[in-house]
Amino acid sequence: MDKKIILDEDQKDCLQELMNIAYGFATASISQILDKFATLSIPKINTICSEELNEYLNQKLHSNKQYYISNQLVNGNLSGENIFLIDEDSGYNLAKEFDLEDDEIDENEIKDIVLEITNILSSATSGKLASLINATVSFNSPHITKIESLDQFDKRFESEYAHVIIIATELNFKDQNIKGELMILTREESSIYLQEALTKVLDEL
Repeated sequence: MDKKIILDEDQKDCLQELMNIAYGFATASISQILDKFATLSIPKINTICSEELNEYLNQKLHSNKQYYISNQLVNGNLSGENIFLIDEDSGYNLAKEFDLEDDEIDENEIKDIVLEITNILSSATSGKLASLINATVSFNSPHITKIESLDQFDKRFESEYAHVIIIATELNFKDQNIKGELMILTREESSIYLQEALTKVLDEL
C-alpha cells in the first residue's frame, strides 16, 4: 500500500467515542491505584505517513527540555506500539504523586514510576479498545529512555510505522503540573483492521 490510511469523518467520530470510553477506563485505573484524581484530555486522532512522524514528534519535543520516553509493544489485531512521553519536570512531579519526599526522588525512581504509569495506561487503554471492537491484544514489558532532543529518538519508528494512526491524549493531575502524552501507533495491517472494525461498528448502529 503506497498511501496512508485515511479515516472518513464517521470513522473518526466512532474512534473518538471508543477512545473516550477506553481512556475513561484507563484514568479510573490510575486514580484507583494512586487514590488521586487524574484526567486524560479528549484524544486527538491523526493519520500520518512515516515522513510526517518526525515532524509530529518535533512539535512535542521542546528544545530546552529533556524527556522520558516509555514504549510498550502491542501484539495481536491492534499490533503496534504505545508510547508515553513526559518531560523531566512532569516526571519529577509525577513521582511526588506517589507521596515520595524530595530526597527519595532520583532518576531511577522517576523511570520506575513512569514505567508503571505507562503499563497501566497502555494496557488499560488498548485492552479496553480491543474489547470494544472484538480484537485481541497482548503486551510486552515497557522500556524507558531519557532523551534531550528529537535526534535521539529511535529512528526505527520511521520504518516500522510507514502508515500509522496516532491517538494521543494528555495525562493531568489536579494538584501537580504534570503533562504526559500517550501515543498509540498502529502498524499498517492493524490500521486496516481498525478501519474495517470501525466500519462494522457503524453498520451495526
